[in-house]
Amino acid sequence: MLLKISEFRERIERDMDRLVVDLQALTHRYSRAEEEAWRSSLPKVSKAFSSPSFEDLDLYFGSHGNLSLEYKMPAASAWADMVLLGKHKNRPSAVIVELKDWITQGDLPGPAEGLMQRHGQIHSHPSDQVRGYTEYCRRFHSAVQQYNAEVHGCVIFTKDRHYHTYGLAPNDS
Repeated sequence: MLLKISEFRERIERDMDRLVVDLQALTHRYSRAEEEAWRSSLPKVSKAFSSPSFEDLDLYFGSHGNLSLEYKMPAASAWADMVLLGKHKNRPSAVIVELKDWITQGDLPGPAEGLMQRHGQIHSHPSDQVRGYTEYCRRFHSAVQQYNAEVHGCVIFTKDRHYHTYGLAPNDS
């Protein structure tokens, strides 16, 4: 599915139900938690791309385009929430974005780098998920290899503003 950013923003505002159904059909993920995460996160993505300078940007659901939502990693079972494609310093570049629709208040750094204490249990830091995606693309994605593209990643917390603990030691690097 190909949309202009303006069409995507319009669907967020006027047809979120159908947009969620389309994403479910694309990803085969029908859980209530996934649906709630899309309903919460996608309006924030829409707002992030509200500048007129993004008007002509194409948004793809799936595997191609300047900006892809729910990008299926080639030959893998993983899906990146969002991938931005472009150039930086005249070099092809990609930014893999992981959206976390989490309540983070009360989360604490874990006992070692790459770990967080969340809801009383030890979990991987979300940056490790993104690091896995970026390393996978650097090593195995044919387009990244062919064009010698730069690949970077980031995590955006879309639900809560209490995420400062995710940058504390031992996760400060």
